[in-house]
Amino acid sequence: MDSDLRQALKSAGSWADLQAVLHDVERDALGARDVHVVHRALSRSAKSDGLSADLRVAYLSNHTVEPLPGYVEVAAAFEGLCLASYVGPSGQHFQEVLTPGSGLESFGPDVILLELSMRTLSPRIYGEFLSLSAEARRKEREEIVGGILDWVMLARQNTDATLLIANFPRPVYSQAGIADTKTEYGEAEFYAELNLELLRGLRGDSRAFLFDLDAAITRVGTLGSHDPKLYYVAKMQWDAVCAPQIAEELLRYVKALKGQTRKCLVLDLDNTLWGGVVGEDGPLGVKVGEGDPVAEAFQEFQRAIRALKEKGTILALCSKNNPEDALEVFEKRPEMVLAIEDFSAQRINWEPKPANIASIAAELNIGEDSVVFIDDNPAECELVRQVLPHVKVIHLPRDPSLYAGLLRKTLDFEKLTLTEEDREKAEQYRENAERESMRTQVGDLESYIEKLGTVVSLGTARDHHVPRVHQLFTKSNQFNVTTVRYSLAEVEGFVADARFNLGVMRVEDKFGDLGIVGLYLVEDTGDIARIDSVIMSCRAMGRGIETALINRIKADHLASGRASALEAEFRPTQKNKPVATLFEQQGFALIEAGDDGSRRYRLEAGASETLECPGIAVQSMEND
Repeated sequence: MDSDLRQALKSAGSWADLQAVLHDVERDALGARDVHVVHRALSRSAKSDGLSADLRVAYLSNHTVEPLPGYVEVAAAFEGLCLASYVGPSGQHFQEVLTPGSGLESFGPDVILLELSMRTLSPRIYGEFLSLSAEARRKEREEIVGGILDWVMLARQNTDATLLIANFPRPVYSQAGIADTKTEYGEAEFYAELNLELLRGLRGDSRAFLFDLDAAITRVGTLGSHDPKLYYVAKMQWDAVCAPQIAEELLRYVKALKGQTRKCLVLDLDNTLWGGVVGEDGPLGVKVGEGDPVAEAFQEFQRAIRALKEKGTILALCSKNNPEDALEVFEKRPEMVLAIEDFSAQRINWEPKPANIASIAAELNIGEDSVVFIDDNPAECELVRQVLPHVKVIHLPRDPSLYAGLLRKTLDFEKLTLTEEDREKAEQYRENAERESMRTQVGDLESYIEKLGTVVSLGTARDHHVPRVHQLFTKSNQFNVTTVRYSLAEVEGFVADARFNLGVMRVEDKFGDLGIVGLYLVEDTGDIARIDSVIMSCRAMGRGIETALINRIKADHLASGRASALEAEFRPTQKNKPVATLFEQQGFALIEAGDDGSRRYRLEAGASETLECPGIAVQSMEND
């Protein structure tokens, strides 16, 4: 870090000033001392601004975990997030979740990382492995897994945190050496089964996740990540060399929990999706496929892109090209991993790329802050950065062999779980394009809705709906009356607590199944029921479906006699204008208007009406 940057960091008096300085800093290039300088600057600026933490992260371990929290806070600051950290006493992870008034309880974590060293957790496995029988090793594995899952159960009961449980990296060298693989239940088998049992034991838990410490350490190199002297002096299991990788792995969860997952990847074509320029080299001359190192690198990049599509990322094209030339590559090159149908939007023309990207976002009905743009041209990348500051821009390096790794490393597309809706996302956007095509042909909205043949299924949220409900709470912006972001623990609480009515909405029509695209949350507060949230995915907007959803709320709480009135609130944001008049349209009376644009509404049972939903069939969801 040069002296000018150090001075700029020292001079950053506010969080906004610090963000401006970090904008021009390459995070991966920071050394341990640099991270310390940045951490001091962000601590100072957050304190001077009186910032409250976006997320509170607790670290529980049986060894020294510093300086990891500082690395995580610095990495988060580069993503615009302010984190608070708590490090529990070494080896006290059970006491921290069980003891009333513990430091953990006082801290109130949103996330807990449990990271245990085998050296302390099971000295027999660590130091006496060969002296144990195969049966004793298996028993030790069962006790380790059982103890960790017991801790998870207690942590779920006593905290509202999302739980991250680190797995166990294999030792640098097996005690049996090369004979380990021929040893009955050797160390390779022991650690493989241990980590697999943990993974399977946590898979069905919506609030607990396996934190892949083994993968993070492997990326650095096990041998280079551990300094024996540091362990003997300070009981530090991992040194500063691997702290950035562990921090990056943790940041993947932080961004997903905060709803910072981006929805759409927009790609250039020439020297991005394939090598060469199709207008000069022709469709058969561009490089993609096998038998050539450059061509294979581009094919591997396409595989990485295809994997993103499979987990729900929308793909789009934005290229300065003759469309006929570009499309010929997809038609004539069977080596292409991606087909033109994989892209939900296409802008292959000679218009400025910022305008095209803005047009893509509008077509897909997503915000520009949901877009990642990838291009090999530095001038185009800089232009998009300047004109569309909310778009994340990735400039590809000269070497295409680095492309796939660069994409896989990005933190912008992480999701805590893959839902049914994620897996069908590309198909759903293709179907949406067909809907828009029909809408244009039909002309008037009433006829369009009638021809869609929409079926709305409404039901009560169950445990298996929790991941999707959490996604809707964290990611929906336009059709969201309050934009309150609830945690996984809070969503679980709503499902379990009879005081809350958490409903979900599934939508189908002649073009396909949109999946779970809406929800409502109503709290019974006595004689008056309070509508806390009404949320709908942007893909379902514009066809009157919200009326069916509000009708269900009226039926559940007013027509049933559970309450004499419903109260609701609208809190304005930059993005939720589509629901500014929702409650008025549904028959609610305005009772209070705030200076900030917020509004409170009430609907008395005697004034409640079931409104018509033309062209929409409404039914109860199965197993409701």
